[in-house]
Amino acid sequence: MLKWRKAANKMAYKNRLLLTMAAAMLAAGITATAFAAPGNFSVQADELEYDLGSGEAVAKGNVVLMQDGGRATADYAKFNSKSKSGVLTGNVIADRDDAHIVCNEFIVHNENDLSAVGGAMITKGGKSLSSDRVDYYKAREFAETIGGWARLTDSDGSVLNAAKIDYNMAQGVANAYGGVDIRSDARSLTASADSAVYKTDNSGYVELIGNAKATQNGNSVAGDKLRLTNTNVAIADGNVDIIYIPEKQPALPGKEKQGADDKALA
Repeated sequence: MLKWRKAANKMAYKNRLLLTMAAAMLAAGITATAFAAPGNFSVQADELEYDLGSGEAVAKGNVVLMQDGGRATADYAKFNSKSKSGVLTGNVIADRDDAHIVCNEFIVHNENDLSAVGGAMITKGGKSLSSDRVDYYKAREFAETIGGWARLTDSDGSVLNAAKIDYNMAQGVANAYGGVDIRSDARSLTASADSAVYKTDNSGYVELIGNAKATQNGNSVAGDKLRLTNTNVAIADGNVDIIYIPEKQPALPGKEKQGADDKALA
């Protein structure tokens, strides 16, 4: 048994040595490439050390990982091709299906669950979710932020800020908690609340809950609960307070104004 273990260790060492030597020989502008049979997995890098037996690998410099139609680039990666898990660090950009991820550290827990850490942003369906860390569960199409801040940005530039956001991308529903602040330049709208539910489709709405207030073009409405629709309709409930500023009518030109005044005097 001892001899067999020594032989196995020697074989693993040879596998690593061969790949390291290949990477060194190809270092002059050509990347080393390793292919693992399961799951259409491949990796390219300036330097690559790969254990064929265990599937453990370390890649350095211009790392490109491809698996089942997904692609990720980074400065450094340590991963296991058999368990399909690993960590990529440094200028990470990852794309799979219609999801685009940017972060400093990318943790792949398994085929479906991952974490983007450090300036993390996940974009899917025209919406971008940003935070110090975003955990994403592919099977459920569900993302949640971890840290003291979170931001959900829409394709029209509208921004929802909060302490925490979870986003069910399959259903198009985002829940925001703590210090909710909404700004939409396209609609000249600002809003705030303790928490919010955001239905993100075209016929959706934002429901503000707790100390809710919305202001648009100088007009404001506040209440315990406030729902804003895409048709600029506000529905308030509980301790409602509305401030409405009528639009100023343009002044009449000189002669027309004088004629109007004369008619009024007559």
